[in-house]
Amino acid sequence: MNYLIFDSDIYYDKAGKTGFCAKDKIGSVFGAEEEFSVAIIDTLQKQQVAPEKPISKRDEVLAASFSGEYVTQSERIAPNLFQVIAAEKTKIAEVYKHLGFEKVKLLLPYGAALREFLKSNGLFAQNKKIVFLDHQGNQVLLTIFNNDLFTTPRRLSTMVKRLASEIVRSEENYKALNKDKEETSFVIATNSRKIADEIVLSGIEVKENIFCFSESYPALTGLKQGNFTLHYLLPEHFIRLKKLALLKKWLFNFGILTAVLIAFLAVFFVSLKTNEIAHKRLENLRNKVVSANKTLEEAYSVKYKDILRQEGKVNLSYFIESLINALSDSYVLESLNITGSGGRYKLEAVVLQKGEFQNFAKLTLPNIFKEVRRENILVKGIPGVRVTLDVY
Repeated sequence: MNYLIFDSDIYYDKAGKTGFCAKDKIGSVFGAEEEFSVAIIDTLQKQQVAPEKPISKRDEVLAASFSGEYVTQSERIAPNLFQVIAAEKTKIAEVYKHLGFEKVKLLLPYGAALREFLKSNGLFAQNKKIVFLDHQGNQVLLTIFNNDLFTTPRRLSTMVKRLASEIVRSEENYKALNKDKEETSFVIATNSRKIADEIVLSGIEVKENIFCFSESYPALTGLKQGNFTLHYLLPEHFIRLKKLALLKKWLFNFGILTAVLIAFLAVFFVSLKTNEIAHKRLENLRNKVVSANKTLEEAYSVKYKDILRQEGKVNLSYFIESLINALSDSYVLESLNITGSGGRYKLEAVVLQKGEFQNFAKLTLPNIFKEVRRENILVKGIPGVRVTLDVY
């Protein structure tokens, strides 16, 4: 941040280095993207009574303190009493024209910045009115402070011999304007040792009542130290800022709406994907259950038939029929012998392949032949299988 006093020339503090330059040379001192806190010298002050609430009524009364040629800022100095500080619109417009609206972060009265410097140095603890003589380039600025109240800075010549009479004149005018019935005490402060010595030599003030500071630009120091609420804006700036605020609000609301929509879509698609996965899992489980039920049903059927067969008489025709049905087109039943009696039988079958030169095909038998004994044989050059099963 750069700190400026904007006058016929510009006095600046850039990174702790002070100096001054002409207005048309400001581009050679500061970069295009640098920002500024600015104090302007020529302001008018007025004490105005106004209601503190409602705020709209208070602002209306304070704004009417000066004509439309001025822009105003105000400070509360007592209950229902305000100091209104006005600056010409043309001077405010000149500041923004040279520096740029976006780069001016603070624009306030010179007196407010200088007041902050005096407070930080404990001068208000004197409980006296302060006459400050600010030696600034080719002029001396005389400002009188009464706590938070300050006067319009008077521009004086740097001729030291004439300053004593100007101080006396300013103090008398201040007493007359403020109608002080009691004796008013002043202390004098300056940033020039030469001015302080001349005041002592003139006899208008003793050395003990004079404070001398080494700062070249005390107002710039106060501008850096203070936490200010004053800031001059032109009417068109208020309109611009209002439009910008509305735009930011719209963008903010749009951003919130977009975020909510994105969150909703994300939840929707995650839920959709989750449901799809759950559906697939449920379908797989259902298929497994159907398959298991079918397998179990087949097993129960076979077991049931086996139980019936075991509890009843031996059904040889069932075994013969099962064996014949199990033969594929590659086999033919060559012979079948059944021996035994009394419920115990031995079934012996010879099964041959239909062709002599066919590839050997596996013979698959039903579960009732699970205890069967197999023997690969060769009958008249044709491969076959002898199947032997004890039935009881």
